[in-house]
Amino acid sequence: MRTVLSGTIKVAYSQAYVDSGGDGPPLMETAFAGHGNGLCGAAAPGRLFLIVGREWGPVGFTVEVHDETPPFGDWEDIVEVSFVPATADVRLVEWGGAAVHPLDGLQPGDSRVRYCARGMDIPEGPIDETQGDYLL
Repeated sequence: MRTVLSGTIKVAYSQAYVDSGGDGPPLMETAFAGHGNGLCGAAAPGRLFLIVGREWGPVGFTVEVHDETPPFGDWEDIVEVSFVPATADVRLVEWGGAAVHPLDGLQPGDSRVRYCARGMDIPEGPIDETQGDYLL
């Protein structure tokens, strides 16, 4: 297991994205087309649309790369989707491109992505206080 991102990101409109083609975030209706989950839209090629519980402010966010299927752990919400990066330049993008976090070392080809959340239902706290934890 390799951790490629660990810390906080700032979200707006409860959104963050994974982009690998430089096209920017997909439209919500495109990303979630045909999906039954409301956490991770993966219908736009090379991109993921991630939903978090809080509307504005920082959230804890970790991205790990595993060679084997990891255990589920004690997460409250979990969804898995297929993901095929469009290029080797994969990055986590905060809303509006406010910050871009490179996700180095991902292998090309089909991947299975698990998006896990804890604290989605906590009422909004102070805007500068980290709230909720997410693992991709």
